[in-house]
Amino acid sequence: MNLFYSQRIINHELDNAVQLQQNSSFLKRRPERFAMNEMNESISFEEGKPCPLPIEGHGGGLSFSPNGDMLLIASLPHPSEAQIEAFSGKWRAKLVAESEFPSIPIFAIGSEDWLLETPCNPAQQEKETPGFIEALYAKEDYGMVAILVDSESKVIQKITHVELEEMFIERMVMSWNPYKTAGDEYTKTYSGEGFNEKISEIFKMKNSEELWRISW
Repeated sequence: MNLFYSQRIINHELDNAVQLQQNSSFLKRRPERFAMNEMNESISFEEGKPCPLPIEGHGGGLSFSPNGDMLLIASLPHPSEAQIEAFSGKWRAKLVAESEFPSIPIFAIGSEDWLLETPCNPAQQEKETPGFIEALYAKEDYGMVAILVDSESKVIQKITHVELEEMFIERMVMSWNPYKTAGDEYTKTYSGEGFNEKISEIFKMKNSEELWRISW
């Protein structure tokens, strides 16, 4: 998983388990671990164990299962005890809206002292998990599994579940839907390189606090 590098990770209960399965509903819990099936291969995540997915850089990355379950991986060097505690605390979610570009989810973790942007290219995600947007929108309850990883050791520090508001999901789906397939005369699809370039441009113009302030 490629995380968008960010210098913006600022300072600063669940029985911690989930199974993301291609044909199951979200959140089957077991203590301090969760598993997902990807391409018929099981991938398990457990606190205190190395993250089974390759992670590059610092920051946050989102991915989705074919039935629309959301997974966020946050990676930062040597998370403090305060950060680990905040990761299990209250989350707030907003969307950074940019003209002719899919909105960028941004999260306040524990408080607004820790802001995390998680850009996601709908076109790339649609290639990996076709129909993920429709599956996400069809859910009755919206939640996300969040995993905190030490970027230096690659060890999982915390696994938690985050409840998301329906309005947040609806707005994200509406923003992403035009960008998930090949572009035409009315819409534009971003290649991986083009998407990264646009994200870098946005992040250079505004810091995390500014993005959070103008988002909703």
